[in-house]
Amino acid sequence: MIIPWGTDAPLYHRPFATIALIAINTLLLVLVPRDAYADYVLKLGDGIDPLQWLTNNFLHSGVLPLVGNMIFLWTFGLVVEGKIGWWRFAIVYLVLGVVDSALMQSLVPGGPSQQVSMLGSSTIVFGLMGMCLVWAPRNEVTCMIWLRFTPIEVDLSILWFAALYIGLDVLTGGMSGVVRASLTNLPPAMIVALALDHTFGAILGIVVAALMLKLRLVDCENWDIFAVFERRAGKPRERGKTRKADRLVSSEYREREPKQRRRGRKSSSGGPSEPEEDRGVVLSRRLRQHLDHREPEAALAVYHKGRRSVDGWQPGEPDWRDLVEAILAAQFWEAAVVVMRDYVRGIPNPSPRMRLKLAQVLMQNLGKPAQAIKVLGQIPEGSLPDKLETIRRQLQRKAEALREEGPFEIDEDVD
Repeated sequence: MIIPWGTDAPLYHRPFATIALIAINTLLLVLVPRDAYADYVLKLGDGIDPLQWLTNNFLHSGVLPLVGNMIFLWTFGLVVEGKIGWWRFAIVYLVLGVVDSALMQSLVPGGPSQQVSMLGSSTIVFGLMGMCLVWAPRNEVTCMIWLRFTPIEVDLSILWFAALYIGLDVLTGGMSGVVRASLTNLPPAMIVALALDHTFGAILGIVVAALMLKLRLVDCENWDIFAVFERRAGKPRERGKTRKADRLVSSEYREREPKQRRRGRKSSSGGPSEPEEDRGVVLSRRLRQHLDHREPEAALAVYHKGRRSVDGWQPGEPDWRDLVEAILAAQFWEAAVVVMRDYVRGIPNPSPRMRLKLAQVLMQNLGKPAQAIKVLGQIPEGSLPDKLETIRRQLQRKAEALREEGPFEIDEDVD
């Protein structure tokens, strides 16, 4: 079993719609009784019902199908919504589900004795995966694989992950189709539709993604599958050919280096991986680009990826400070604490101002006065200007008061 749970693709929009859709699907399973599904599932061989084209996509037969679909929705919804924003993503999500359901119900024959019902968002999820295959084939998804009940974390390129799952769907669908054909009297067209519905969703997603690229409704910065195969991946687009819609997502980006794999692994194309120091240079360049374009979430994703995947990597001190300022401005308090802690540990003689800000965020934004006191105690005496020294003393007094008044707080290592 291979379960995706994250991606390194740059995200330029927060996943509001993805989170909302996960919540809606979950609430419907919990709140709507199963016997109320009858009029809202997609019925094949029972005529046309446009309402079912929409409603069946939000219903699930049980907890396990829901959990599986929502994990995939989170992973690939992040990439698609991260490129086009929440309302375009919501439209794409509904289009994938409605169009597939309409085609299934319109083209699959049947009769009173040959009716079949379908439900679930798995076809849409495969459609989103197909879109990611077109838009971000070289980006990776972080997956969990169980081998002999032992979880192992691996990174797979979206190209290979999608090819693997679509190939498995065709194989298992073909086998299930043979079984249905031998055990039922369903029409061949209905058997094919049932067996390969997920694959149809992936194909539909590929078509939608290619069409949006053609109409320039999305900017993949020349990292889409067509650019990769035409050997122009990452190259800047020609001037004068970028429509206004392209500028919704970082169309001013210039050349980016291809994504490299971790040390000791082969790239998705089968070639040897690049030296570790080269990957560090690429990560630093990407971090700087996201900071220059005021994209704190994308910059933070690059930072965490670099810290996790490249031994000893850290940004230059100016980039590190700029990253802290960007995520503080975005009010990502917990993430800011992590980055500031890394800074004070990783920089020789770190700025006392950084420790002061770290203490302030710990106390005022996260409600952790004990940790704030520990950080304040690490600021050398006389290292702050008079004005900041006054602020430090005020924070110290307030933190001590909060520690006495507040609940017991588990101290953490902030050295």
